[in-house]
Amino acid sequence: MKNVLILMVVGLYLVACGFFIGVTDRAAMFDGVKWTDVGTLVVTSLGFIFGFYTYFQWLNNKRKEDSYLVAKRYIAAIDEIEENLHELRFHYDHICPTPGLMVEDKDVSIKRIEHLNIVWGNLYQARRNLYKSNRELSFWNVCLAKEAVEDYNYLNKSLDNISVISSVLNNQLFHFVSSRQNMDGVIREKQRFDELHDSVHKIIQHRVDCGFKSMFTFEI
Repeated sequence: MKNVLILMVVGLYLVACGFFIGVTDRAAMFDGVKWTDVGTLVVTSLGFIFGFYTYFQWLNNKRKEDSYLVAKRYIAAIDEIEENLHELRFHYDHICPTPGLMVEDKDVSIKRIEHLNIVWGNLYQARRNLYKSNRELSFWNVCLAKEAVEDYNYLNKSLDNISVISSVLNNQLFHFVSSRQNMDGVIREKQRFDELHDSVHKIIQHRVDCGFKSMFTFEI
């Protein structure tokens, strides 16, 4: 952009120099030319250059805005994942049996299990949003920092494990609510879910601690 602007200014300068040289050498050829015409030509040329420069400045700023928007979508997808995981854990904490505490009413537990399926669907969609946002980063000349790439890979690996654990836990909960059996299995899978959830929370918190600028490199 700067090179184009410089070339245009140089070109205008050469045209002006050529004009004045022509006026000096062949004054008779320019008897009908008024200085107001020359001024109009110069002003028009400067206006064209300014318009050209303004357009490319706007285009460059628009690209920057789009790049920042894609980066924000990436972060928003991570936040969405965290919210759904938090909601899963909230309901697991209430429905899963805990030694020394009363077991939740069967009808309430069944409703929670039905809601868990909805939350799980939302979590799946949030993961899709994260995948698409990550894929779009390179298109808009945005790169994840090295640590952010490691966090992204670890997050996806942890979410894969959570998917398996949640599937097993949901099945065990359904049978437990129906027959009040296999409490030990439910407690064991719940502990594994909590461990994975804690690890994901640390990854997301690490992103918050590092800040926005340390996560991305904008090659614009």
